[in-house]
Amino acid sequence: MVRYDELMDELAHDIREKKIIPFVGAGLSRNLGLPEWDVLMARVAEDLDIDPDILLLHGDFLQIAEYHIICHGGSKNRISKIIDRNLRSIEVDIGASEAHKCLVDMRFPKIYTTNFDEMIEMAFRYHGVPYYPIATLDDILAAPDNVTQIVKFHGTLDLDETLVLSETDYYNRLDMEGPLDIKLRADLLGKTVLFLGYSFRDLNIRYMWSKLFKVMKSNCKAYMVTMKPNYVFETIYGKKGMKIICLDSDDFCADFTAFMVDLRNRVRGRA
Repeated sequence: MVRYDELMDELAHDIREKKIIPFVGAGLSRNLGLPEWDVLMARVAEDLDIDPDILLLHGDFLQIAEYHIICHGGSKNRISKIIDRNLRSIEVDIGASEAHKCLVDMRFPKIYTTNFDEMIEMAFRYHGVPYYPIATLDDILAAPDNVTQIVKFHGTLDLDETLVLSETDYYNRLDMEGPLDIKLRADLLGKTVLFLGYSFRDLNIRYMWSKLFKVMKSNCKAYMVTMKPNYVFETIYGKKGMKIICLDSDDFCADFTAFMVDLRNRVRGRA
């Protein structure tokens, strides 16, 4: 616990100093019961009149998404609507999510997310805190000062062309030269990333981190919250400037929420 307390106090200090940029994955919203990718891709398979279990034998989620897009003339409109409809089909009580409230309470200047759902935006609206969503170059240019920016790093379901859904989309992002990639590199100068609710499975995120580490060297810093100890992960990414806060948990939702409450309280000086 000594190591945990040291890392949490260090992280809370950096949040108060506005040096932290959270990068939020699907884990933040797990307690809300949103459908996960396997469920969404099953709906996509059904839209193709193919048994989901059979389609999974022929490709992974990225390839299935790309196959659906190809089958619909290269358009992402239909798959976007399938994902949107299924995400919105769940009745969500965002006010009851303590993890989202803590994220809002910590007043980050910028929040990056790969999530397609709008739970973070809903939480800001529910708690009456202004925010500005960013998914395009025009959004970047029009972003106001002194308002939390929520950067949709994999795009928004409101704009099909921004979505990073398919294998080709992922490969196209590997050059890290898009407007959001350039913004990320600029935002991270002198800052530290906090990976929240994130498994580090996305290839372009791992590539991004390796590339940033190569460019920024010792100035490249990050924290990551993990559920279980993983010596492979800690060795690989520990050498690339990442500090691991391991919750050693068997109950993700309860322990992740407790972590968020603990961190918010330390930021406020209540620990």
